[in-house]
Amino acid sequence: MKLHRIALAAAATFVAAASHAAPAVNIDGASTVKVFLTGASALRATIAGVVLNDVCGGSAANSSTTLYNLAESGSGFTFGGNFWAITCNVTAAGGAKVGLAANTPVAFFKSDNGGSAQGVFPVFFQDDRSFVQPVPLAGCTSTTTVDRVYGGCPATRTAKAMFGISDVEPGLFKEANVPNNDPLDTEDDTYPTGGLTGGQIALLKVTPVVQTVFGVAVNNNLYTAMFAKQNLAAKKDAAGAACTTASTDETCTPSIGYAEARSLFQGSEGNWKLLVGSADANLDSQVNICRRVNGSGTQAAANAGLLGFGCNAAALSPADYTFSSSDAPEAVSQKTATTESGLTMAQYANANMGGAPVGSVFPAMPAGTTFVFEGPGTGDVVTCLNRANNGGGYAIGHVSKENAPGSNLWKHARLEGAAPSRDNLKAGRYDYAFESTVQYLTTAFNALTAQQKSFITGFIAEAKKPDSLAKLSSANQQGVAALPSAYAGAFGTGTANEIAFGSRVTRAGNSCTPFTAVK
Repeated sequence: MKLHRIALAAAATFVAAASHAAPAVNIDGASTVKVFLTGASALRATIAGVVLNDVCGGSAANSSTTLYNLAESGSGFTFGGNFWAITCNVTAAGGAKVGLAANTPVAFFKSDNGGSAQGVFPVFFQDDRSFVQPVPLAGCTSTTTVDRVYGGCPATRTAKAMFGISDVEPGLFKEANVPNNDPLDTEDDTYPTGGLTGGQIALLKVTPVVQTVFGVAVNNNLYTAMFAKQNLAAKKDAAGAACTTASTDETCTPSIGYAEARSLFQGSEGNWKLLVGSADANLDSQVNICRRVNGSGTQAAANAGLLGFGCNAAALSPADYTFSSSDAPEAVSQKTATTESGLTMAQYANANMGGAPVGSVFPAMPAGTTFVFEGPGTGDVVTCLNRANNGGGYAIGHVSKENAPGSNLWKHARLEGAAPSRDNLKAGRYDYAFESTVQYLTTAFNALTAQQKSFITGFIAEAKKPDSLAKLSSANQQGVAALPSAYAGAFGTGTANEIAFGSRVTRAGNSCTPFTAVK
């Protein structure tokens, strides 16, 4: 990924500059190829990277490129909400990858709202969904960068999803993985509790595209306590230095076992005895579980990978907000990113973790209680982990590996002794990872224009390639691996990118099937 000149004081806020640049692509022009994708938020950086770098040729080299509600820098993409778009006149090389002539104008729209299940059910039922509405509407303003970054663009355009992307295959979205319980969303009420039938899934074209690494995240306080219990200070890292909590070496990272993770995430633990010492001051402090809402692919992956849910009749069910004995548990709306009563996620965390801060001082964590926080997005899970840390307490949750802690107050733990890393996954040493899929309804796809069908087919092919993954930021690269079928030759051979990203293991498109080595 190339470093782009993002002239934003803080990219996440998308502050508008005084000068506005006119977009080079007429989005609604007769010759513009419009494409609409819904689904997984965990893979949005991968998706944006394929469109920007492979199809558009990179905005630094293509002055027609315009980014709506997202920005890019050397450290990766920053998204201004759940609705974004990229437009450009495709380059000759980029057009060849998606079957379009050079300079063909394209407008790629993505909705992350609702997560992975929205890459399944609206695609099958052909529901209308909201997408970003670019300029010239009021409130959609640009910076004066080569990238033409427009922020504040409202999600008022409505269209049917042409295809969807999900962290796991469509068949896993059933029962607790179906988003039909959102208290503020009537659109999901019709989604079948049992998920799509086998016959319905057969009407979809489902294609595994990448392997996504997931991980168990603990806040810094719990990380430190686990480090102490496991006596990691007596260990040495690869360079021979004593391990500290600041070490990034795998040997120095605290580990959680599958049995411990299952007990916590199914809500059967009333304290932290599984992970900390018996004399730990926070042993009996509130047990905070920071998870995603039903319909999230990250949550579906956690349910399958850690609990076996959705895979067998003897599986454990994940704890939800009804397990909470905290002060004010509520149902959370994925659609509005608020609780049923209208609290923001930060307000909701404060209400159940001892109260709102006074200035910079956070109240202490309650004792002897449980709080199961269901967040609409990964950022909300991070809010939960941070809040528990600020209150001096412990918290545990699910965060995919393409997310790095940065200045936040959490870290990934090892799982059964193995670190969540692309290298461990692709070698077959870490199995909390799943094969993300792209799918479309065959009848709806057949009704698209030849150019739209060509773009979608080409996009799916490009998303699989190690060369495409290598163009992502270093942080994004750590969370994805290429399928064994995406590169020729034996494992560990080939081009530099094939060696770096090529996996030797596969679930063969079924999340309930253990990884097996095929190369």
